Amino acid sequence: MRRIFFQLIATLGVLVSGLAAASGVVAETKVATTVESRIVLAFKADDSAVQEMMPEGWRLLTLPKGPLAGTNLIVSLIDRQLVLDAEGKPASPPTGKAVALLAYGVKAGVEGATTFVLGVYETPPVASDYGNGVSADFTRELSVKDTGMGAVQRTETWAMSAVDGNSLTVGLNYQHGPAGWSSSQAKPHSASDPGFYRIYKYEQLVELAMSTAIKRDLNGTLNVSAGGDDLGALLDGSETLTGILVVPVYKRDVYLP
Repeated sequence: MRRIFFQLIATLGVLVSGLAAASGVVAETKVATTVESRIVLAFKADDSAVQEMMPEGWRLLTLPKGPLAGTNLIVSLIDRQLVLDAEGKPASPPTGKAVALLAYGVKAGVEGATTFVLGVYETPPVASDYGNGVSADFTRELSVKDTGMGAVQRTETWAMSAVDGNSLTVGLNYQHGPAGWSSSQAKPHSASDPGFYRIYKYEQLVELAMSTAIKRDLNGTLNVSAGGDDLGALLDGSETLTGILVVPVYKRDVYLP
């Protein structure tokens, strides 16, 4: 059973952010390195609401297989604990928080599926690397309690309020399960400018805390509430939670083609 679990962990990087369309070999310019922690929430949201945020000519894709099968929207809660520039020096600012929205699309004449960054809410100054960044305020509370006999209880609360009126609150309380170490590469594209993408080469410690596809129930509770024109439409209460990934360690090198 543990062997099967770690095989699933090894595929998560591709499923979450690596479904980029195939492309030829190109020169790469390193622009940053980040060390982060993440909570990744996977949903089957209303197709029309997600499609409205996709670039013109691209059709929304629902993941057909894997531990996140049935997902058409990813909400990633990101705590950037260290950001370094291309020379390895602390960036300005060297830390920050963000909520990134991702979806997957296909287009006639383009091989495979492409990951799109629909929008990013982040602490100022807004980098807006994908051309759709929005300034936001964040609070995050985290506690981890060893309850004995190897049981570890994790409680985490996020609250985000953006200048455009969008808001998000997430409360997660659950008992840790096994985690695995994986590495992969991703090429997420901008939904605002589909021709723009960045290349991520990353390693992560990741736990699949919940998955409807493989019938893994969350050993705890999750509460999500959202408001605003975008988040309120995507997470209006009709969405179905399809998976939760807890990523306490995420290290990536960022490149431009």
